[in-house]
Amino acid sequence: MSLKDVALHTAQRGISGSYALRGTPFDPATAFHPPRGWHSTVHYGLMLPNLPAPLNFIDVIAVIGQPRITLWNNHHLVETSAADTASLLIGTGVEFPGQFRGYRVGRDLELAPDSSLVRFGDDLRIEGAYPNFTVTYRNPAFDLDLRVRATDKISHFVKLRGGLYDHWSLLCQYEGVVTYQGETLEISGLNTLEYARGAHIKLPFTFFTYHIINIDDTTQVLMVEVLGPLGLAVQRSVYVRSLTDHGGTYENNFRFEVRRLEPAARRTPNGLSMHLAAEFDWSVDDEGGTELIEIHGTTNDDYVFGMAGGYAGSYRYTGRFRGEPVSGTGYIEYIGNH
Repeated sequence: MSLKDVALHTAQRGISGSYALRGTPFDPATAFHPPRGWHSTVHYGLMLPNLPAPLNFIDVIAVIGQPRITLWNNHHLVETSAADTASLLIGTGVEFPGQFRGYRVGRDLELAPDSSLVRFGDDLRIEGAYPNFTVTYRNPAFDLDLRVRATDKISHFVKLRGGLYDHWSLLCQYEGVVTYQGETLEISGLNTLEYARGAHIKLPFTFFTYHIINIDDTTQVLMVEVLGPLGLAVQRSVYVRSLTDHGGTYENNFRFEVRRLEPAARRTPNGLSMHLAAEFDWSVDDEGGTELIEIHGTTNDDYVFGMAGGYAGSYRYTGRFRGEPVSGTGYIEYIGNH
């Protein structure tokens, strides 16, 4: 491990308590609430990778209260105030009207204090309590009904000292039905249930990417890279967990390399210009210095705007995991320019 990596990891341990929680089971008392107090922004997310074409993936990205972080902000949706503004993306490989839209929190949302009900108008309902949840989405062109059972396998991405920002992900199993273009498809597999809460502070992030790969029917791998000004690494981590193993966090010799960008930059509704990745590689070593995973990905040209202030999509991949060949369809979030 290089001196640069040592310095990065030391800094991360100093400002975030997430690494110390690796491998520990989910505590049902973990915070899971709508905006309150100084936590003015909350995110609920469900991500389903590795679906058959043309769906490729499904995500539910709900953001309540607009953050001050530019990459996550959708200021063009604000009618009254940032706190009264919410957004919802139902991302997938097929396009339909209303995939991404804004809401007024006080007018359109119903939020139980314990998040046992999160309702966005007549469009989305997330109901239940750990470990069982139901997700219902209604759109004239796209309906979704999911039953989600969470495990106790949790990955803590960020847990800033003082409670300024928390973000975690649970490994889940799901089954359900999706209806689009007159067709109904039964789906099932591994997914994530994610939650974040943050204070109204400005963090100078310039790039963010997040990937989810289901290695098989029991094992899931997550990858995160966050950059700050001048390309300074804020976080570079890979998380592995399975139905039978709490897994671990890996950072040694992390690499994310974009090999080809889309031909033209995309212009977001907020006026930002983003050149999205079309082909890329990423890898990391295990704690003993042996390659843990190496992935070669090519996107499916299905990026959709609304992953906060950026894009979500899918990609075809080949590679190796713990020395064995792997392939499939991964999930990607991408905001900013790498």
